Amino acid sequence: MAKDKPFHVRVAERIIQQLEQGTAPWQVPWETGAYGRRPMNPLTGKRYRGINAVWLWMQQRGDPRWLTYPQARELGAQVIKGERSTVVQYWQFDVERPKLDERGKVMRDREGKVLKERVRLERPKVFHAAVFNAEQIMDMPPLVEVVPTWDPIVRVQAIIESANVPASLHRHGTT
Repeated sequence: MAKDKPFHVRVAERIIQQLEQGTAPWQVPWETGAYGRRPMNPLTGKRYRGINAVWLWMQQRGDPRWLTYPQARELGAQVIKGERSTVVQYWQFDVERPKLDERGKVMRDREGKVLKERVRLERPKVFHAAVFNAEQIMDMPPLVEVVPTWDPIVRVQAIIESANVPASLHRHGTT
């Protein structure tokens, strides 16, 4: 794919390519440790959402952690020479700015801190970030798998029972 194509075109072309090969990129494997774990940024703790999550899943990496070059350096790690980044896209729909009074003066709280307000942008802004998978980075802290301490089947059964779903609607076995 050419880098000069818009992000959404590159993603669409890759989805079509994978579908033609018999792979639906949004179908996530159920096995523990499979590449289907939701992509996340280990420095911020935030999970990638929307098309970025799908795009990063489509890279089929075994590690769900993705971060920028400066973020890797902040962790004391180094991107392996020759590795290529994956571009993700962010949209900004509002900005934070100082709150102004009716005369246009900056408002402050009792401690003298500037009060802020969120303002919707007339036109959203789009940003791109080049991210690397943890597999492409040397000296990354090891991936710590979080194993749930609860049984998901027991949890689902408790939810169904607490919702007072009539027994006639319960699904038993396979169809």
